Amino acid sequence: MTAIDIIKIPNFISDEDCAILVDAFENNALTNSANGFWDDMIVYPAKITDRDILELMIDTSTRTREAILDAYKPKEIFSDSIMLCRWDVGKQLTPHIDNQDSHEYSTPWRTYSSLVYLNEDFEGGEIFFPRLNEALKPATGMLVIFSSGPEHEHGVKAVTAGQRYTMPSWYTSDEAHKNELSMPPG
Repeated sequence: MTAIDIIKIPNFISDEDCAILVDAFENNALTNSANGFWDDMIVYPAKITDRDILELMIDTSTRTREAILDAYKPKEIFSDSIMLCRWDVGKQLTPHIDNQDSHEYSTPWRTYSSLVYLNEDFEGGEIFFPRLNEALKPATGMLVIFSSGPEHEHGVKAVTAGQRYTMPSWYTSDEAHKNELSMPPG
């Protein structure tokens, strides 16, 4: 694989696990963001108290990391961030670069980006890559992986019906920015 390749792995997690994660989103505390755009769209693992759900997120993150190592062959990568995300009707995201260092909320240390679709019963909401002239049709349980640099500038088309649920995560080769998920004591 080259850095330009977008990796798509269908059925990366089961429909049952996807339903569990959608339910986890709906039954845990939403996070408000510093910039307002992400308000009421995100649930971070720290807000989830169910150990089985945390274990599922950790397992999915670990398997995603392994898929990145297998596909792109980096020397080492670390988990940076993982969350559950809901996109309601009208939500969209203009094209951006995940590791761009040009604004207050920059994350220039990110090396790889990923997304697991948790449902497909919505309209719109496709992730698109304008520089590659590519848009991806969502499929429940599908993992999408791409490098976080300018070659994969991407956005999300407006959701026009239903709700789009995803589990995005990012990975870094910079150990100083690792944020590995782990089970809380107890």
